[in-house]
Amino acid sequence: MNTLTELERDSLCELFNISLGGAAKLMSEMISDEILLTVPTLKLITKAEARNFENLAEQEVCTVEQKFVGDIGNGSAFLLFHKSASLEIVKMMMKDYVALNEVSQFEKDALSEIGNIILNAILSNLAKMSNYKIETNVPEFFAGKYEDLLLNRNPEEDNSILLVFIDYQLKGKEIKGYIFFILNFDSIKNLSRVLIEKLK
Repeated sequence: MNTLTELERDSLCELFNISLGGAAKLMSEMISDEILLTVPTLKLITKAEARNFENLAEQEVCTVEQKFVGDIGNGSAFLLFHKSASLEIVKMMMKDYVALNEVSQFEKDALSEIGNIILNAILSNLAKMSNYKIETNVPEFFAGKYEDLLLNRNPEEDNSILLVFIDYQLKGKEIKGYIFFILNFDSIKNLSRVLIEKLK
């Protein structure tokens, strides 16, 4: 089974925390309110484990996907929230300007912007810290069932999935989110080793 050492996990966790710190600062400036984004943990999982993750298969979720190519290989990064959590985030981001029954109308634009900020922060920091050349596509928003959005759109069975847990905090409320970083295992392993050297 493919695994990461504790040091390799720590180096990747540091990358995501640095990236989300910058993303949170930018988002805080956008809404004039403090947002905290942290990564309490991450783990490497298989496609089969992702399929059964937290019984999400049939649940409605919202995702923002950004595909990338380059020295690191070809892969995809997904920012994912439960449907209910995504509406709560939009409500908090829009403050009191939008009635609760109108929140869903702004969901796509608001979450696309959040996803764009977070995923771009991660991939740009990844490139900067590793000296990898990475090209990205424009992020795309999708809403629907977890299995259709995350798994069926990425049929490559040999890819591993780096699952990153996110704590999103605003106005004392905490919302759980996830980043699924889908990439060949050897590429993930090599990236972690490069980061270890960089972070020494």
